[in-house]
Amino acid sequence: MSIYYIYAYLRIDNTPYYIGKGSGRRAWSKNRIIQKPKDVSRIIILKENLDEKTAFSIEKELIAHYGRKDLGTGILYNSTDGGEGISGHKHSKKSLQKINASKIGRYHSEETKQKIRDFFKGKTKKPHSEETKQKISEKCRGRKMSEEHKQKIRDAQLGIPKPRLKKV
Repeated sequence: MSIYYIYAYLRIDNTPYYIGKGSGRRAWSKNRIIQKPKDVSRIIILKENLDEKTAFSIEKELIAHYGRKDLGTGILYNSTDGGEGISGHKHSKKSLQKINASKIGRYHSEETKQKIRDFFKGKTKKPHSEETKQKISEKCRGRKMSEEHKQKIRDAQLGIPKPRLKKV
C-alpha cells in the first residue's frame, strides 16, 4: 500500500533540521524526541503516496545527503541514518501483561497531584450565559431528528454505553 510519505522540519532559513518517514498525522504529532516546529508551515511533505520500502529508501538517501549533526557530517538532528523502524508494531499479550504489572502499585506523589490540579484549575466547563443559550436554541429550532438519533441522545443522558464495534 502507498500510504507513506517523507517529511521535513524546516528552520526559519528553510533548511531542514529533521527528515522522517510517516503516515497519517505522524509529521504533526507531538510525541517526538525532535520537536516539531511551532509554525506548522515549516513542516513540509517532500514525497507522498509511497510504499514502506520506497519511503525508507528515500528517507535514508535524504539523511545521507544532508548529513547528521551528531556525526559531524551535516545539518540534521536525526539520530539514525534512517530506513528502519517498526511501522504498525503491536505488543504481544505477554508483553502487555508485563507493562500492566509494572504499573500496578504506582501512585502519583502529593506534589504531582497538586501540579495536575493546578494545571486543570479554571479549565472546567463554565455554564453558558443566557444570551448564548438563546442563540443555541434559535439555531437548533426547526431541526428534525430521526427517532434513532433521539434514542442515542436519551441513552447518552441515561449513561447507557454505546455498543462497541468489533474489529475483524
